[in-house]
Amino acid sequence: MQKVTHDILLFIKNMPQGWVDAWRHYFYFKGRTNRSGFWSFAVINSLIAYALFVISAQLGLIYGVQVHTVYLECYLLFTVYILLSMIPSFCLCIRRLHDLNLRGAWFWVWFLVLFATIPYLYVNFVCQWFMLMVACYPSSEKERFGSPPKTCFTI
Repeated sequence: MQKVTHDILLFIKNMPQGWVDAWRHYFYFKGRTNRSGFWSFAVINSLIAYALFVISAQLGLIYGVQVHTVYLECYLLFTVYILLSMIPSFCLCIRRLHDLNLRGAWFWVWFLVLFATIPYLYVNFVCQWFMLMVACYPSSEKERFGSPPKTCFTI
């Protein structure tokens, strides 16, 4: 039990470094990222996006977009941050797939299926959970995409 607690505290302590590391490797598709680096970015990125969503709502930074017959409300700070963090997120997912000894092309297959299934919420939901499950697998020891990260994040 002490080891689990120690590992959780170590992960929480290193989370900011994982987030910074993903931004530092903005257009870097090569190499590998382990689970710790992937989930550090995912958790902090989600918290920041949620905070910006709430701040935009509180400050009234909401604008409307008309798409055919549907009117969408967009939250300014949230939308800007999501668009800025999209490329590091993609790169991180591809490096995580490399860490699992999978080609980065699997990300694009998932990405296309994700957007093709938006009208079908159940299929879309399954695709999202599939990607989350894949991200939870342990790192591969094979060195097809480089050696495993010595630190807890990206190489």
